[in-house]
Amino acid sequence: ENPDDAGRYSMDVEQGQYTVTLLVEGYPPSHAGVITVYDDSKPGTLNDFLGAMTEDDVRPEALRRFEAMVEEVARQASEASRNATAAGQASEQAQTSAGQAAESATAAVNAAGAAEASATQAASSAASAESSAGTATTKAGEASA
Repeated sequence: ENPDDAGRYSMDVEQGQYTVTLLVEGYPPSHAGVITVYDDSKPGTLNDFLGAMTEDDVRPEALRRFEAMVEEVARQASEASRNATAAGQASEQAQTSAGQAAESATAAVNAAGAAEASATQAASSAASAESSAGTATTKAGEASA
């Protein structure tokens, strides 16, 4: 459509997407933007349509947020997996330590039993030595008499 003397124009357009290019005599063409006309679009100025947000304007932000959420979930899943592995390793180490503690306790009981037997044998040897010393003293007394 051609503008009137004041530079105004009006046009009826079908639903769709349009590239807007400004053509001014003596200047190279200038890309002004892309407009989208929907079935339910209200009448407006070209500037209204050029400044209107479209699905393409909104969608990248929504996708960026969704992708960020997916990355966060993946990071948390990876961290949970590492934590589960570490927990399994800690459990194995705890079981090994418990087994070693049980072995040490058994060895300590056995050592205590052996020490008790050695103490009993030492007491018996001391009693025998004392008895032998008494007998030797008696015989030495008889021999000198």
